[in-house]
Amino acid sequence: MKRGSQQTYEVLKKRIIAGHYTAGTQLKEIQIAEEMGISRTPVRTALKQLIDDGLAVAEEGRGVFIASWTRWDIEDMYRLRIRLEPFAARLAAERADENAIKKLKQCNDQMAQGVEAVGKDNAAIGELQAINSAFHRLLLETAGSQRLKSMLETMIDMPIITRSFFLYDIEDLQRSLQHHRDLVMAVELKNGDLAEQIMSVHLLISNQRFMSQRLDTL
Repeated sequence: MKRGSQQTYEVLKKRIIAGHYTAGTQLKEIQIAEEMGISRTPVRTALKQLIDDGLAVAEEGRGVFIASWTRWDIEDMYRLRIRLEPFAARLAAERADENAIKKLKQCNDQMAQGVEAVGKDNAAIGELQAINSAFHRLLLETAGSQRLKSMLETMIDMPIITRSFFLYDIEDLQRSLQHHRDLVMAVELKNGDLAEQIMSVHLLISNQRFMSQRLDTL
């Protein structure tokens, strides 16, 4: 993807994640191009990438629309993530340097502050969810696998898109934070087996929580 198309894609993706566009909203090529001050070509390429990522759908004769997440979409995405991200955690433990570990710890410190803030005001949950996503992205970057990164990035963003953290209580959030701390411990120890197992448990619990609280309503 060319630079202009990539930048357009990132802007549109961030808007989807932030909830700027709701499910079913039409993404109009001309309107986006005029708004961003660019030609239609990079917009067209960016929209194709959003479709490939499952964030948008093309309807013949109608255009491109923000995807709606069905029960099966969410279940499939969780299952794929549970199979791939533990391997990324293993690679991160094997390849992390001191700088990467420092960044992961800083992210956990921010998450601890976020959990405390949510305990006082539930409105802080959106920011906490963004911090959680940042941690998983840092771990993925540390894994150092471009192919794995391309497969997992959208899956890591999925909890933000589906607003899954809004279903968590304070105990769930504290448990998630502890898992993150355990993951960093495994990375520091360069113990790939342990990192892989912790990530598997982390995602399985997250999946179970989400399914029990949300999926039955979809």
